[in-house]
Amino acid sequence: MAPPVAAAAAVSKAAISTAATVASTALTAVAAISQGQAQKRQAEFQATVQRQQAERERQQAEADEQDFRRRQALLSSSRRAALGASGVEGGEGSPLLVSEDFAGEAELQALRLRSGGELRATRLEQSAQLQRLKGRNAQTGGFLRAGSSLLSGAGTLFSD
Repeated sequence: MAPPVAAAAAVSKAAISTAATVASTALTAVAAISQGQAQKRQAEFQATVQRQQAERERQQAEADEQDFRRRQALLSSSRRAALGASGVEGGEGSPLLVSEDFAGEAELQALRLRSGGELRATRLEQSAQLQRLKGRNAQTGGFLRAGSSLLSGAGTLFSD
C-alpha cells in the first residue's frame, strides 16, 4: 500500500490535471464561440455598409438621370430656337425627324444611366447578402468548434 503522503500527492496531481483539462476545454470552447460571434458582427457591419452603398448608387443614378434629362431638354430647346430663328419650321419634315431621333436617343441614354445605377446597386445588395451568410456560417462554425472542443475534452477526461 502506498504511503498516505504519496497517495495524497497522486490524487492531488490527478485533480490538478483534471481541473486543467476542464479549464482548457472550457476556454477553448468560449474562444471558439467568441470568434464566431466576432466574425458574424464584422460580416453584418460589411453587409450594412454595402446596403448603404447600394442606396447611394440608386440615388446617384437617379440624380445623374435627372441632370442628363435637364441638359437634353435645354439642348433640344436651343435647337428648336435656332431652327425657328433661321426660318425653318421645326414641326415638320426633316427637322421634325431629327428632333424625334434626338429625343429618342436622349431617352435611351437616360434609361442607361438609371439601369447602370440599378445594376451596381443590385451587385452591392447581393454582396451584402453573401456577407450576412458568411457571418451566420462563421457563428455556426464557432459553435461547432466549441462543441468539438468540449467533446474532445470530455474524451480526454474519461480516457484517463
